[in-house]
Amino acid sequence: MIIDPIDLKILRHLEAQGYIPLDDIINKFHITRDEIFLRIKNFEEHGLVKGYGIKLFIPSIAGGKWYRGCAFVDADYEPDVKNVYPLVEEVIANTVLPAGVLPAYSYIFYSRDLKQTYRLIMKTKGVKYVELYKIAEYDISLPHELTSEEWQIINQLVRSKINFERIYQILDNPINDEDVQLSRLMLNRKNLRGVFSVFPNIDWSIVKNFAHIHFAVIARIRPNELKKFLRHYNIAADIYSKFKKKFLQLEFDLWGFSDLNKFVSKLRKEPRINVLGISIAHHNEICDEWIKNFIREKAH
Repeated sequence: MIIDPIDLKILRHLEAQGYIPLDDIINKFHITRDEIFLRIKNFEEHGLVKGYGIKLFIPSIAGGKWYRGCAFVDADYEPDVKNVYPLVEEVIANTVLPAGVLPAYSYIFYSRDLKQTYRLIMKTKGVKYVELYKIAEYDISLPHELTSEEWQIINQLVRSKINFERIYQILDNPINDEDVQLSRLMLNRKNLRGVFSVFPNIDWSIVKNFAHIHFAVIARIRPNELKKFLRHYNIAADIYSKFKKKFLQLEFDLWGFSDLNKFVSKLRKEPRINVLGISIAHHNEICDEWIKNFIREKAH
C-alpha cells in the first residue's frame, strides 16, 4: 500500500488519540471531510488499520494509586507478556537489525507495583532484557462507578463491528440515547472524565513507500552538540534515551531508500557518531481480550 503525508498525519492522530480532529486536518491540508473519511476507509479495507480495540482507564474505574508504564523488551520472538501480565493494553512490535540494539517489543500497561511488573515481564519465556519507564502516575480516591446499564451499553459496542465511521458517529453525530451515553463515557481530549477509548490496530508492514525508523547510535558528543549537528544537516530526527544504557535512539520518518541513504551519509560526516543498527515499526496491537471479559462480567 502507498501512503502520502496526509495519510500519515491521519494515522498518527488515530494512533495517539483514537480519533481525528477533522477541522485541524481540513484547515492544514485543504481537503474535505469526505476525503478524510475515504482515506480512513481505504486504510480499513486494505488492512493498514486492522480493526479497533478497546482500552479502559483502569485507575478511574478501580480507584487508588496506579502507574501507567512502558516496557521496552529485547526478545528473539514475541513473548507471551500480555497473558503473563494481564494489565497490558497495547504491544508495539518492531523489526530490529541486528537483534538486541533496540527493543523488539514495547508494552504499554497499568500497574500498582512497577517492581513486581518488571519481575513478571522479565520472567516471561523468551524475554532477554527489559527496561521499564513510568509514563504517568495516578492517585484517585473515589472510583468512577458505572451502572449496570452503562456497562451493558459499552458491552454492546464491544460486541459490534467498530470502524472509524462508528467512532465519529458516537463522538460527533450521536443518533440515539445510547450514542449520547457512549460519548459521555468515551475518554478523549475533549472528555477527560470518560472511562474507555477505542484505538486502531495498525499494520505498518504493508506500507511500501514509508517506514518509521529508529537508528541505534553511539555518539561521543554531548546532546546539545548532537542537536546542533542534526539541525545543521537538516536531519529531522528526535533523540530518545539510551537502550541498555548504551545505544542512543534517533527517530526518523523515512520516505523510501533515497531518504535512508541521505540520512546515513549525513550522519557519517560526524566521525563521533557510529550507527550500529536500526529498528523499523512493524505493527501495533490493542490487547483487549481481558478488557472484553471484564466488561462482559460487569454487564451481567
